[in-house]
Amino acid sequence: MDMNQAAQAGKTALRTARFEYAPDAEDYDKALWRYTLGTWPGRTRYLLLPALLGAAAGIVRVVLWGLGEIGYIAAGVTAVIAVPVIRQLHRRSRMRGLYAADAARGALRTTLTEDGLTATGLIATGEAGTDDTSDWRGYPWWFETPELFVLTGSMEHFFVLPKRGAASPEDIDRARALFTEHLRRI
Repeated sequence: MDMNQAAQAGKTALRTARFEYAPDAEDYDKALWRYTLGTWPGRTRYLLLPALLGAAAGIVRVVLWGLGEIGYIAAGVTAVIAVPVIRQLHRRSRMRGLYAADAARGALRTTLTEDGLTATGLIATGEAGTDDTSDWRGYPWWFETPELFVLTGSMEHFFVLPKRGAASPEDIDRARALFTEHLRRI
């Protein structure tokens, strides 16, 4: 190995963060609530669009049924309440599915590099199982809570990374630096 290769290997090691943790349902629930109420994509998808579509559908229904002014008010109130509740139930169901898929893999070892992330499921003996690799384009947004890093692009692409799994405190800083460099913070 020449000097350039050694320098490149040292630089790569500095830009790598490692986490090892067992998935926890509470982490996924916290991530969902923070996404839904604490980020602009979550609030927009949770509150604005569904409420407007539900209210419009309710008003069309009232007009077809000819219920008058009270019907408009009742349909609007029902839509404003029902649509976000149904939407949140769907999201909770989706998040439970994401948690179940990760929990089925056992403990996870996640490695973050310049190229993206690799999550490896570990079987009970500590041996590596299946790998899931994603480049940074798979998760265009990220946000942080005191306990978690969360990478997302939508409810279909959601990755929860607990800070408690960091191999060292420096790994949290490295992960934050990689996210800041490659993703958009929301």
